[in-house]
Amino acid sequence: MSLQLNRLVSALVAAGAAVVLAASPAAAFAPPYDPEPTGPYAQPTDANVPKRGCATTLSDPTNASGSNPAIQVIYAWHDGGGNNYATHVQNIAKIVDRMDWSLDESTNYDQHLNLSCRTGYDTSTYAGYAQALVVPEKIENGVIGGETPVGVITADLAAAGYDTSNRRYVVFEDFDGTANAYYDPLNSIGVATADGWASGTVLHELLHLGHPNYVDHSKVTETPNVLSYPDVMSNPYYDWLLDHNFNTYYDPSETGATFYTSNYPDTRKVNVAAWPYFTTPTCCDVGYSNDLLTAQERTIEADAPYATPSGFTASGGGWMQVTPPGPDAATSARYYDGRRSLTMNVQSHANGFVSVTRKPAVTAGQRYRFWAWLTTSTSGNVRLRLSWYNSSGTLLSTSDSSLYGLTTSWAEYSVSAIAPTNAATVQLSVMSPSGQTFAYQLDALQLNHCNNGKTTDGCRLPG
Repeated sequence: MSLQLNRLVSALVAAGAAVVLAASPAAAFAPPYDPEPTGPYAQPTDANVPKRGCATTLSDPTNASGSNPAIQVIYAWHDGGGNNYATHVQNIAKIVDRMDWSLDESTNYDQHLNLSCRTGYDTSTYAGYAQALVVPEKIENGVIGGETPVGVITADLAAAGYDTSNRRYVVFEDFDGTANAYYDPLNSIGVATADGWASGTVLHELLHLGHPNYVDHSKVTETPNVLSYPDVMSNPYYDWLLDHNFNTYYDPSETGATFYTSNYPDTRKVNVAAWPYFTTPTCCDVGYSNDLLTAQERTIEADAPYATPSGFTASGGGWMQVTPPGPDAATSARYYDGRRSLTMNVQSHANGFVSVTRKPAVTAGQRYRFWAWLTTSTSGNVRLRLSWYNSSGTLLSTSDSSLYGLTTSWAEYSVSAIAPTNAATVQLSVMSPSGQTFAYQLDALQLNHCNNGKTTDGCRLPG
């Protein structure tokens, strides 16, 4: 959102007005099922989608005060199309279970949705579980022959008793509505709605509610105000993956870290992995993203411009600093993560190195891949390097990338290698060969342990 829109939202909330926090284009009403997302690898079939099950079970889902925070799934209908609950209930449950699967499979951390169910159904069968999970609700004031506003839905839910502050409501609209993340302060309701039913769409809207004041769409790392990051927040129709670099809004490996949720100069920060409507993430299982760096090592966000970047070391021919304020295209500072990048000022007298000071632990014989985004305002050449150390801290060997010629456009580069015998830790470096004098910017680092077998070599694909 723009600063002006943020001020408007704040004013409306203060006045007690309902605020639409995010809105996707209105989906076609009939039929309600949209295509399921396909990337980065295939989802399970309907017959094999894992059943999440109920985190909380209540005799009356409208009386949830005092219970644990949870997500309540609602099938909404009105007189325009009738009540088709029996037809759709199991398919809705499968969509919700795919949302849970997507959350868990996005990373090598075990994390799931906290789902609220009702008693009175045999949850050992899928039919019973679906009916316990999905509650039907008639929208009395639904618009027949037109689009029903989300405010009408929240008002009806509140009137029916679905207004508990420790619930977030996922609403499957069986009528002409809108995919929205919406907070209604008059009724203290946060809802994710969709009239085009697919796990990517609904998960997208639910994630918008992962901060008291809205989680934004994710932006490309170094392209100002461009919405094309390959995950569910930017492409819900094709990609179910949550933030695959752990640096925009979701990081289960470091729940204390937070990230900017919107464009400069917005200062809201969040880590959706710490959201109480999700379970506490637990390492480790098999999933797509498994970055081994800390938030600061990925994003250089903790330090002010001109400062020495904490967590990094410069040696040889050159010196480093947090990139001074400047054009968006060079600083990576206005539209993404910590709005900072690292500048290495290369000197010609020796090879220059920028290294992550901490050496993450590795397992000998396993493959690892180091990624980084780089640019320069002039030209220059660098290599990415993996330096392998044994348990005594002795350097065993190095693995270098090709020699990359940097350009004035940000690009992602990587190097991949198998940890040698006796390797215990690895150091990540960008090396500039001697004989050059130029400056380059470094941002969005990542270190993958290629152990999941889900992509070409077990590591994520270039982003």
